[in-house]
Amino acid sequence: MCNYLSPLVESREAPRTGFGSFALAPIGTGTVVAAFGGTIMSRSLFSNFPTEQQSRSLQIETDSFALGPVLREPGDLINHSCAPNCGMRNATQLIAMRPIASGEEITFDYSMSDASDYDEFDCACGTSQCRKRITGNDWRLSELQMRYQGMFSPYIQRMMSASGVARLLTKREAELLMNNYDAHPQQALSRALRIATGMPHASWQSLIDAIEIDDHQRALLGGLDQSALDKLAQRLNESRTV
Repeated sequence: MCNYLSPLVESREAPRTGFGSFALAPIGTGTVVAAFGGTIMSRSLFSNFPTEQQSRSLQIETDSFALGPVLREPGDLINHSCAPNCGMRNATQLIAMRPIASGEEITFDYSMSDASDYDEFDCACGTSQCRKRITGNDWRLSELQMRYQGMFSPYIQRMMSASGVARLLTKREAELLMNNYDAHPQQALSRALRIATGMPHASWQSLIDAIEIDDHQRALLGGLDQSALDKLAQRLNESRTV
């Protein structure tokens, strides 16, 4: 898939960032201003590509990324802002959140689409709401969830909904985990993690992507490293409710 940029918008050099996209005419609320494309792949494959190309890519699921093209396309040139005028309509389309004046730069908050650390950076948007540092965990901030309600990528919306029903294991559930762990560790952990994350139908990869662990531990769990599995089982068992 190629990127799309509305004919109402043009990409050009910008003093602050080196490039940007700007409205050529007034744009009404709800107008599609861009659509992001790319080659769909898992995080493990995505990580093998150059950092610059990754920065022009889009996360569309917990373990799915649309890798940007080798050469820049007009749709790649849309900057982050902590006070944006656009938001995600779905996993790939960007729409105006409010009326946009002619000459105004088109921006969106990367927290609306990113829940991984592949494109973290110091922010220089210069707005009064600037967070200074943009990370893959910003979508968890309650003020952003309220401000951008309905403007997050669908997979992030699902994770936000899941966080409302996620809970600690009960004593009985923790005992069930440990009783079944030796014979079927991944199956037992998956059952427990679906409760702990509030994601009852998630795959193993989605479950380990949803928990707060470092990338090294996530990679070990993805490869079913026995020591990492043991540590996760212990963590779930020790954090159970009374």
